[in-house]
Amino acid sequence: MKKQIVTVLGAGNMGTAVAQVLAENGHEVRIWNWEGDHVPLQQIKKYRENKNFLPGVKLSKNIIPEENIKKALADAMAVFLVIPSSVMEHTISFAARSIPKNTILVDMSKGVCPKTLRLIPNVIKNHVAPNLKKRILTISGPAVANQMVKKHFTAMNIAGNKTLSKKIINLMNNDYIRLVYINDMIGVEVAGSFKNVYTIAIGICDGLDFGLNTKAALLTKALSEITDLTVAMGGKKNTVYNLAGVGDLIGTSLSFESRNRQFGELLGKGLSGDRAIKKIKQTVEGYEASRCLFQLAKKYKINMPFADLIYKCTKMKDDPRDFFAKGLRKIKFDI
Repeated sequence: MKKQIVTVLGAGNMGTAVAQVLAENGHEVRIWNWEGDHVPLQQIKKYRENKNFLPGVKLSKNIIPEENIKKALADAMAVFLVIPSSVMEHTISFAARSIPKNTILVDMSKGVCPKTLRLIPNVIKNHVAPNLKKRILTISGPAVANQMVKKHFTAMNIAGNKTLSKKIINLMNNDYIRLVYINDMIGVEVAGSFKNVYTIAIGICDGLDFGLNTKAALLTKALSEITDLTVAMGGKKNTVYNLAGVGDLIGTSLSFESRNRQFGELLGKGLSGDRAIKKIKQTVEGYEASRCLFQLAKKYKINMPFADLIYKCTKMKDDPRDFFAKGLRKIKFDI
C-alpha cells in the first residue's frame, strides 16, 4: 500500500507498538495520548523512545507525537483506538467531531464499557457521525507489545466490514504481522475482552506455585465459559477457538509480561486486589473486566463459577489465597 496518514490514539505499550509497526511499513503515524499524560509523547519526540511504556525500543522517525487531537486526526486514512476500555467513552466523545468522514476506525481496546456493559464498538458507534458507524473494525489476538516491536511473528483476527478489513490488512501486514479476517465482531470482542479475567487466575496459580496440571484444567474451563457467553451475546462458537479466543487466552495467560498475569501473581502471594493494582502501576484491564463479566453472567443467566471465583478474589480486602484454593475444588470440570 502507498504511504498513508494513520493516527494511533493511545501511547501506552501496545499503542506505541502498533505505531511502530505501521511506521516501519512506511506510513506517517501520528500518535496521541489522553489529556493529562503527555509524557510519553514528549519522550518520543525528544528521545525517539517511549521510556515509560516501551523502554529500550528505538522508534521510527515516521512516528509523529501530537498533543493536539485535532491535528493528530486530520486527514487520517485510519484511526487505531488503543486505549483502556474504561476511558474509551470519554475519549471517543471528545475526539468524534475531529474524525474525518472517510476514516476507518479500528478498535484494539479489548473491553466492555464498565458503566453500560456495552461492547466497545457499540460505545464508539454511539458517538461518531452516522457515516462512520459502519466503518468500525476490531482487531484482537495474541499480541505482546515487546514481541511485536522485536518483529516476532504475530497473528491476530480482524472483524467488521470485509472490504474495509482488507484495507487495514494491507496497511499492517508484513513479514512478521498477519491479520486474519473473521466474520464475527461480537465473538472477537467478547473473547478478547474476557481472556484478561481468566489470565488473572493463571497468575494466582503462579503465585501459589500451582503447576501446569492446574493451569491446563483452568484454561479449559475458561474456554468453556467464554464460549457460553459469546454465544449468548450473539457471537459464534468457532471464534473462541480462533486467534482472538484460545490464541489470545494462551498468549496472555502464559506471558510473564502480561499485567493481568502479574496482577494475579500478586494475589497469589497474598496481596489484596487494591494493593496489587497499586503495585502494578499500570492499567490492568482484567481487574475491571472481572466485574463486567460477573454482571454479564447474571444478565444472560449463565452459570460461570470460575469467573465468579476470580471476581470475588479481586475484590477481597484480605489475603485471597485460601478462598481461591477452596473455590477451585468446587468447580465442576465436566465441559
